Amino acid sequence: MRFPLLVVSLLLTSAAHAERPLTYSEALRGAVAANPSLNRASFSEQEAEASLRASQGIFDPTYSLDGSWRNARFRGIDSQLGLPFEGSNKRWNLTNNLNGSFSTGTSYNLSAGMTNDSVNSTIDLGAGAIDNAQVQFQSDASVSLTQQLLKGVITKYNLQNVTISRQSYTVAQLSTERARQETLATAAESYWNWVYQSNLRDIGLESVAVAEEALRVGKLKVEAGDLAPVEETRLEAALVQAQASALDSFNASEMAANALLLVMGESADQVVVPATQPGDVPDMALDVKAATEVAMSQNLDLAVARANLDTAEIQQSTSKHGRLPTLSATVATGVSGLSNQETNALGRVTKSASPGESLGNLTGSESQPYYTVAGNFSVPLGNRAAKGDADRNGYAVYRTRSDLEELERSVAAQVEENVRALDSAKRKVELADANQHLAEVTLKAEEALSEAGRSIQKDVLEARNEVARAKAEATRARTDYRVAQVALLKLQGQLTEQTP
Repeated sequence: MRFPLLVVSLLLTSAAHAERPLTYSEALRGAVAANPSLNRASFSEQEAEASLRASQGIFDPTYSLDGSWRNARFRGIDSQLGLPFEGSNKRWNLTNNLNGSFSTGTSYNLSAGMTNDSVNSTIDLGAGAIDNAQVQFQSDASVSLTQQLLKGVITKYNLQNVTISRQSYTVAQLSTERARQETLATAAESYWNWVYQSNLRDIGLESVAVAEEALRVGKLKVEAGDLAPVEETRLEAALVQAQASALDSFNASEMAANALLLVMGESADQVVVPATQPGDVPDMALDVKAATEVAMSQNLDLAVARANLDTAEIQQSTSKHGRLPTLSATVATGVSGLSNQETNALGRVTKSASPGESLGNLTGSESQPYYTVAGNFSVPLGNRAAKGDADRNGYAVYRTRSDLEELERSVAAQVEENVRALDSAKRKVELADANQHLAEVTLKAEEALSEAGRSIQKDVLEARNEVARAKAEATRARTDYRVAQVALLKLQGQLTEQTP
């Protein structure tokens, strides 16, 4: 009997270590916080949000400041005097531009700038030279509007990148929540399996204690001559069997605990005990139709599939519009203001050119306004790229819609199966409780008959084993109900960290 006693010692030593009670809610919260796939889904969501912000930037106006400076030397023969001359031309320009577009297919450009031209020349007279200088400042301001009249005239076409990015962000959010539901479901199933295995361990330890007590009493009866020696052997065999079963259940419980701790992202080198039991099954009837309606409206897989269908339909619509040729009309207007240096007949400067005068002439009587109307029409001959893109997106809509319809049928079937599983589990709990009660009554009766000498010890042992089996079945029925409940809540997108 040393080996059985060693097994019991091992079980009791493990139970004596510092234990950490672990609730259902704590386990699920830990799994959500530590799950790597959920963290990756969160990163994908943030990436999609950044892409959405980037896509919205297509309508941000662009400001540019252009500047240039040029210095050129020249020489030649004066056409009137026939004398050689040489000189230099210095030119600088500074221009401000603000341009952008609207979702209506309208683009704009605002421009304002100033140019300075300075020309200095010298005519060689042989005995002397004639110097000539010309300075001019020119200020310009203009505005132009270009409107698309065919392709690009509708807002949804121009916003397609923003819309698709928004859809991608929505899908990323739904995918994150779907990953969260899957994580919660995995942790919940692991928890209830651990609870079941832990309860089996407790039942095994209880069976060992009962078998030890039965053996102790049996030995006394054999010594007193009230029981045949063979019955003591049967009791010893029953104790060994109970200890072996307890050891198996202990190992299974430890494995289930380690599996749960790994799901939670925690180290397995700790002793935990379940602090949440499956409890009694609620007395309520589930309506398959109502449960299906909830799943159809809140299931995360369906939500992702519907978002993908919306994206495909948007791409189909915009690609149809993209087959049109390009036709645009541009209206531009502007004004220039000049300031020129003036000289007299002797070449002396009588009036200097200045930037301020140039700017003032933009609105004065010296201004030089202009107006321009232009149009542009272009179309790729054959236009196969746009037509092929429209056809491809059309087929993508058919495929995505077919996938959605198939998924809807699958979800409806799964809901119906889970409702049946819940109803079946509820009924099994009732049957298991009744079976456990009958087994306990039978055991009491067999023990009473054995005490009266009207029953053999074998019948008592079988009755005790039946009680242990009934308790295990009652525990399994309750945890099966909780697992089925978790599966239904996941289908409905309603699984949370709280005990259902």
